[in-house]
Amino acid sequence: MIYKRGLNLTGMKGAYRQETFRDYKRNMVSATVRFTLPGGTYWERLIDQESRFDRKAHFEKDGSWSGWWWQRPDQSWEDLARADDLWIAEGIFDAWSLGDVAPGASRHAVSTMSCNVYPKKALHKLKEVCAALNVRGPRLVFAYDIGKAGTEYTRKFVEQARDEGWRATAAQPRPEGETEKHDWNDLKRRDRLKPEDLANYLWNGEVLLAENATDKALLLWQKHKWSSFSFIHENRTWWATFDETKIAESMNKEGVSEKFAARKCANVSEIANCAFRLLYKQTDKAIGESHYFLRVEMSDSNHVYRGKCATAAITSAGEFRKVLADVSTAGLWTGSSYQLDKIVERQRPHIKEIQTVDFVGYCRDNKAWLLGDIAVRNGRIYDVNDEDYFDFGDCQLKLRSADPKLDIEYDAERFNTDWFPYLWTAYRGNGLVTLTYWVMSMFAEHIRKGKPLHKSLGFLEMCGLPGTGKSTLVELMWKMCGRENYEGFNPAKATLAATSRNLAKVANLPVVLMEGDRQEASHAKKFDFDELKDIYGGNTVRARGKATGGNETYEPSFRASVVIMQNFGVNSTEAVMERIMSLNFTKEGYSPATKAAAEKLEQWPMEELSGCIIHIIRQEDRWIDAFTKAFPVHIQRMMAEKKVRNDRIRKTHSQLHAGLDALAAIMKIDPAIIAAGHDHIEHIAKTRDQLIQGDHPVVSQFWESYEWFALSDKTLDPSGNPNQLNHSKNPDTIAINLLQFEARCRREGNACPPLDDLRKHLRSSKSRPFVDDKTVDSITGKKVHCWVFQTAEAAKAAKKGA
Repeated sequence: MIYKRGLNLTGMKGAYRQETFRDYKRNMVSATVRFTLPGGTYWERLIDQESRFDRKAHFEKDGSWSGWWWQRPDQSWEDLARADDLWIAEGIFDAWSLGDVAPGASRHAVSTMSCNVYPKKALHKLKEVCAALNVRGPRLVFAYDIGKAGTEYTRKFVEQARDEGWRATAAQPRPEGETEKHDWNDLKRRDRLKPEDLANYLWNGEVLLAENATDKALLLWQKHKWSSFSFIHENRTWWATFDETKIAESMNKEGVSEKFAARKCANVSEIANCAFRLLYKQTDKAIGESHYFLRVEMSDSNHVYRGKCATAAITSAGEFRKVLADVSTAGLWTGSSYQLDKIVERQRPHIKEIQTVDFVGYCRDNKAWLLGDIAVRNGRIYDVNDEDYFDFGDCQLKLRSADPKLDIEYDAERFNTDWFPYLWTAYRGNGLVTLTYWVMSMFAEHIRKGKPLHKSLGFLEMCGLPGTGKSTLVELMWKMCGRENYEGFNPAKATLAATSRNLAKVANLPVVLMEGDRQEASHAKKFDFDELKDIYGGNTVRARGKATGGNETYEPSFRASVVIMQNFGVNSTEAVMERIMSLNFTKEGYSPATKAAAEKLEQWPMEELSGCIIHIIRQEDRWIDAFTKAFPVHIQRMMAEKKVRNDRIRKTHSQLHAGLDALAAIMKIDPAIIAAGHDHIEHIAKTRDQLIQGDHPVVSQFWESYEWFALSDKTLDPSGNPNQLNHSKNPDTIAINLLQFEARCRREGNACPPLDDLRKHLRSSKSRPFVDDKTVDSITGKKVHCWVFQTAEAAKAAKKGA
């Protein structure tokens, strides 16, 4: 009360007590402050991590207080009857704030608990007390919260109170149509409930109660002496003009008061059949675009419309007329460009500038995760506000696109990991490594660009025949992030632009690539995994020009991780292959227990899993600290053991080792399972290193076929020509024409790798090093274009001599 609400406890003894609220459905509890209300019921406000619950305050179930109000225990009915003013607020904390004045001063305030319940019973009792004391009674000041309901019921209840014989008026923290949304408790904490402040709030109330547009315009003119201005009345926009010369002439000629003359000379006209306000300016620095977002309220509807407009639209009456028509169903602007300029001029100083983020996930510049309707920054949870952006205090961020849409249900009290034993049973090491990498993905930007600077993050490959559970595992991982019924996308079925956008639209989340099977038709489009080399280091996904008329380009960085899921392993260059950490999914160890565990995972409700991502990233510091400490230990060990010779493979798999240690720091996992996970990572690192040290599978297949054909190379073909693939006259080299090789494979029933794959990978041949791609003098006496390699014996001799 003292520190969070800024309230003085003096005189409040017995008004409240601390209690406990229980949410039995979710098995959660919170401390509350409970206030006794008339009729024996109560109202309570949660004070312990209230964001965990659907509502922050509760009335007693089936309790009734309707028609009464709550009043301070140090203010009796007699005190209220003798008061000059009685402020009637909506909430208890508002009434407490209004009545909380300096010692020796006096201000009386009560709470009706709701703006739509007239305090009929309480006012009846107050009237009886006034009669018994033979006093006039206080002036009633209805001081309800800002908003459509608060203002409507303020007008209604002031009129009702006056009909019952009370002197009544209203008070508002700000004039109708302005943006400030502070309640009375907010103003108390800002020391803005001094007598001079209250005079302004009462004047705001008079403006609110004005019976017609001319009355309101007159009040505004009397206070500000503006010659022309706009204002809002009954959710319509008006324009008023007061000619000082005409007013003076009327006063001199007719001998009337200034107010009477001003009313007579006032020119008040409607310029829009709605009330609108610019909410904020949305700026996309990446592409150099800005838009304004506005709120539109219609006079004959409770519906509030929101929409965006270009900067040019708020400087032209004609363009703005189109904007209102687009944003609302019946909004109409009839004013001039000058009047629009004046309205915008008044609103602009109060407009916040919101920065847009064109990807879902982690915004490194602001150190915040934006995950749809929920955000996390420095371990704190933020909900998106009514204007669809996140207000972090020192910055405001908005997702420009909600794709991918994440549906996250977060329970702060419970990090549900009941699924993990089933994951281990069904997938063992492959499941643990996949989980480890998925969590690493949530910190991809930290790994690449944090301290210490890794600059890169390896790719995870999940390959294996259909039916080995890859899809079930990936879908489970996505459920942990709030994404259901999704695996990934096939870049072979996407345009270059679509692939680039899929790679760029998330940060600190995985991008799952599902390559088409090798058995697809030969004319099918192929995705070149060489395109992934740059994004390994978080470099540009794709550059495109900005529509500025200049040379500016937009080059978004890769901020995510890559998971490759397909039936066969990736066939690519050595530079790509050494960036991949590969998991091979087989049916080895398949049993009724693994089947049941996988089915359990497949059916696990997303609402129980989706909050995992929030629990994990809220432990950002712990994860990063564990990862940072573990990585140098693992890479130094791998270098010392020399079981893995490739530097890049050592680095990527040491990251995976460190990621597993970091996972253990934020999740309770049996140490024996962690040890088994490290053994599994060690195994896949050695396997990948052996693959890199040897020939690429395409090259190995090529040389296996060549060696098979070499057994019959000294025979003649049916035409009597030598049946020999090697055209080289030099015994230390092999010269092969690829078209002839393909024809030989086809004739003898051998599978031949696609020629495009051969041309791509043969240059990396290690068993028989590549020499050149050129035309040679063939042993046939002809000129033949061949791919030339050293023989295995010549290569060994050259290596030994070196």
